[in-house]
Amino acid sequence: MGSPGGPGGRGYGVRCLRPNSHPSDAITEAKTENRRASLPIMVGNCDFRIGVSKCNALHEVASRPVFRHHQRRHNTFQSSLSSRQFEVQFFNASNTLDSMPETTYEAPSVPTLLTLSSFLYLNSAASSLFDRLIHANLLGPLFVGIIYGPQVANILPSDALTTFINVGYIGLLLIVFEAGLTTDLSLLVANIALSVVTALTGIMFPIGFSFFLLYFGFGYTVLEAFAAGASLSSTSLGTTLALLPTRMRRTRVGAVLMSAALLDDIVGLVIAAIIVQLAANGSTGMVPWYVIVRPILVSLAFAGGVPALAYLVRAVVPEALLRRPSFRAPPAQLLLLVAVLSGIVAGANYAGTSELFGAYLAGIFLSILFEAVAPTSDSDSASSVVTPAGVHPTLEAYEVLLTPVQNRLLAPLFFASVGVALPIRSLGRVEGSSAVVWKGIVFSILMVLCKAVVGVWMLIWPDAAGGRGWFGSRRGPSPRHEDYEDRTQSEKDARKSRRWSAALLGMAMIPRGEIALIVAQLARPLLSPEGEGDSEPFAVVIWAILVTTVGGALGIGFMLGKRAF
Repeated sequence: MGSPGGPGGRGYGVRCLRPNSHPSDAITEAKTENRRASLPIMVGNCDFRIGVSKCNALHEVASRPVFRHHQRRHNTFQSSLSSRQFEVQFFNASNTLDSMPETTYEAPSVPTLLTLSSFLYLNSAASSLFDRLIHANLLGPLFVGIIYGPQVANILPSDALTTFINVGYIGLLLIVFEAGLTTDLSLLVANIALSVVTALTGIMFPIGFSFFLLYFGFGYTVLEAFAAGASLSSTSLGTTLALLPTRMRRTRVGAVLMSAALLDDIVGLVIAAIIVQLAANGSTGMVPWYVIVRPILVSLAFAGGVPALAYLVRAVVPEALLRRPSFRAPPAQLLLLVAVLSGIVAGANYAGTSELFGAYLAGIFLSILFEAVAPTSDSDSASSVVTPAGVHPTLEAYEVLLTPVQNRLLAPLFFASVGVALPIRSLGRVEGSSAVVWKGIVFSILMVLCKAVVGVWMLIWPDAAGGRGWFGSRRGPSPRHEDYEDRTQSEKDARKSRRWSAALLGMAMIPRGEIALIVAQLARPLLSPEGEGDSEPFAVVIWAILVTTVGGALGIGFMLGKRAF
């Protein structure tokens, strides 16, 4: 018997043109309009199996080596189990089921090594440089990705692009996971209503104003206007969290910002599903109710179920185990981190909600699990047990083992992959017209304002302490004269802090980034007349994505740099 695929190691596929056999021949007649079946085989006197694609049924005998011999005569194939014949077409099929290609180890060429190594190094170097100069480290890798990508220099090989995009997405998941791990749950729950209002405002304004500008102003169709606004309705969770320091995440504005951005991501998932339905069916297509309801219900179930499960596990697991030094050591915590993060992210995705939301909940889960036994550094008791690092054990493992890789490799790769995916060639001229430039700039400014306006809610909404709202704190009993000046100065500082928080909230909601790119690509059949290629509506959306991402990152970096967090 020769090797699979014959002496040359290559296989042949056989395509049945008129399958009309009996089930004993291993193929049940297809009940679909497409009546063709693919039959990968091995050449020579060796066994082979039949695989049927695009058919409703396949007889179970197909899983056994039922064809012992075959003959190729005048493009016919004769089974050894019956005399029935099939008219077939033989073709070279190196990728069929029974002719798996061999993988050989070959040293990459020197140009490939130099290209990949320079890309990785420049990502890290540009991130550090932009962080030092303008406190916006993500912009460096973003520009490196644009330059190396297919739209500008086209330096990176296509297979490397796919790999970097996939690895970079791991960096995004870790960014969101860290945010969940460092979240103050009490602060998050106390401001959940403000977060919902902020998120809904940031979603409805871009869609509504996009419709008025693009439909009434630029003359686009209703579907094009809706698709453009929908693409720009979600905030880039990765951009916002990457620029937000850990200390800021434990403040009121940080809690509101993170939860509002997460709600944006969930709603973005619903919008993406609606876009897919509209792209497939056009304006006459009806969007099934479950497309809208399922992500919302699943997200609510995960939001309540994951924290509840964490409290249940903490109640069941003996506290002595959670306090055991070997269990709290970074290697053990890293194993637990990977298991919990992988499980919840996969569960969230398969259940129908956002995997980024799952990553955030994974951080919440581990934060709750070790909350009671986590060492504290701000206790007044001299007998408090404090580990050398003085931090949450999972957070300590993350900072010791993952943060160096995250900051130098994974996070820069993620932002570089966003730059790689930006189709910036269409920004200057589309269909022979440069009108896309001024239209893109006008639309970008509008999209900046539509998100920046959400910061007003921080001024209007009263906080839990003192009920401070638009007009400051509520009046209580008249203060004593000697306390008046101190109180006046305190209120001035509070109003100044609230204005800064409102400005930061509005600025941090501006970047669109990866979420907008995903939705825009899904909406491309609606934004392009032919469903492919460049069109003015699609180019206008890309303009807005680029301007909001870069401008928002610059604004956040400037504000945090001045605040010196």
